[in-house]
Amino acid sequence: MSKLHLVFGGRVKDPQGLDFDMNSIDLVGVYDSYAAAEDAWRGAAQRTVDDAEMKYVVVHLHRLLEPDSEGISRPKQPAA
Repeated sequence: MSKLHLVFGGRVKDPQGLDFDMNSIDLVGVYDSYAAAEDAWRGAAQRTVDDAEMKYVVVHLHRLLEPDSEGISRPKQPAA
């Protein structure tokens, strides 16, 4: 399985936080390597460098899709 990465951004209330304005989300793309995602993130972030309320992030989708393989355990389901 590819290690998928999502790059998106938008306007945030606090530049140090991740509270995005859902009406301003910019979906940059999904990439099969961190290097490609980082390049896309860097390009998007540099286009908005003068706007302190704009922020772009890289999300490791592969960690969400296969959490056990990355050392992230899922909550235990109660026995039926």
